[in-house]
Amino acid sequence: MILWTIRHTKPYNPKDVCYGRLDFDVSPTFEEESDKALKALVESGAKPTRLFSSPLIRCTKFADKASKMLDLHVEKEPAIIELNFGTWEGQKLTAVPRSEMHAWTSDLRGYRFPQGENFYDIDKRVGNFLDKLSDDGEYLCITHAGVIASLQHSRCGLPDNIFVEGMFSYAMVTKFEFVRNKNGAFQGTFTKIHDGIQMPPLNMEKA
Repeated sequence: MILWTIRHTKPYNPKDVCYGRLDFDVSPTFEEESDKALKALVESGAKPTRLFSSPLIRCTKFADKASKMLDLHVEKEPAIIELNFGTWEGQKLTAVPRSEMHAWTSDLRGYRFPQGENFYDIDKRVGNFLDKLSDDGEYLCITHAGVIASLQHSRCGLPDNIFVEGMFSYAMVTKFEFVRNKNGAFQGTFTKIHDGIQMPPLNMEKA
């Protein structure tokens, strides 16, 4: 099975706050970012037969554009929505209580954000979605950094101590190639096809 993923373009976040489930619109760079990503996708020989999108606006706008180019219906899929950062949503990282920040930096994938999720929760919901797909299918998901990283960690063997979510670029295109293991779960490899706009480093220290 082949799964292509595209991370959403740069969101409009002028206050530079933590966002996961916050439904931010896209930035003015949307057209340029999305054009380059879709061009890279097509030039890589992608021929998906189904198109899935996170239900958040920053993904559905991209998916609508991909839908017209690829002549595919957009299927909104809640399983590939971004991590719920709980009480951190809408806050600057520098405003998060230092005890919570320390707990997270001590266990980046395992820490459960207050009233939210941890990254292992994404592994479960994304894995359940993935394993329902056909073995011989080819698919495209317009989604988020947390979801793409989940596939790399839980299904491609990336170690937990390599925290890649904060290094992904906007509009990054990735190709996953999966086969089922003896337990019926997809496992495989990934290749980055296209880099978009690089994220700025996470600012986690108080000014």
